Amino acid sequence: MTDSFEQISAHNEELARDIVERASARGVTVSTAESLTAGMISSTIADIPGASAVLRGGAVTYCDEIKHRVLGVEQETLDRYTAVSHQTAREMAAGSLELYQSDIAVSATGYAGPGGGTEDDPAGTFYIGWAYRAADWEVPVVDSVRCHYEGDRSCVRAHAVAEALGRIALVLNSME
Repeated sequence: MTDSFEQISAHNEELARDIVERASARGVTVSTAESLTAGMISSTIADIPGASAVLRGGAVTYCDEIKHRVLGVEQETLDRYTAVSHQTAREMAAGSLELYQSDIAVSATGYAGPGGGTEDDPAGTFYIGWAYRAADWEVPVVDSVRCHYEGDRSCVRAHAVAEALGRIALVLNSME
């Protein structure tokens, strides 16, 4: 995708506005666990009037130690799969759900670039995790998706925000 940062940001604002309106109407709360986005997801939601009825909090867990200590990501997960993986994204989201006692949590972890990355996960690769409390399930539903975008650091991060907000919107749809 070659959208400009401004186009992506405008799209993200629309997504956040929709999330705040629908979550507020349903009494649903949201939280975040952010690495490569460093608070951009929660900030985008907080920019919308009425967000205080929806946003419970966000943890910026930029380093592995904090992912482990604050969100409860298992050290074995970080050692075996790295911080940029499905496993870590899922554990981050589940940790945020628990930490903030929210109804929906999203996480973002990845390589914004221009450096970093691996052969399997080059710069521009990120994972979005999500967790939510389904009314008829005893344990939270947790999942993740791998994404890759070419572009500069700010665009990769903005795309990660868009993906995370999109996941919140999808979960809200499933709750209707």
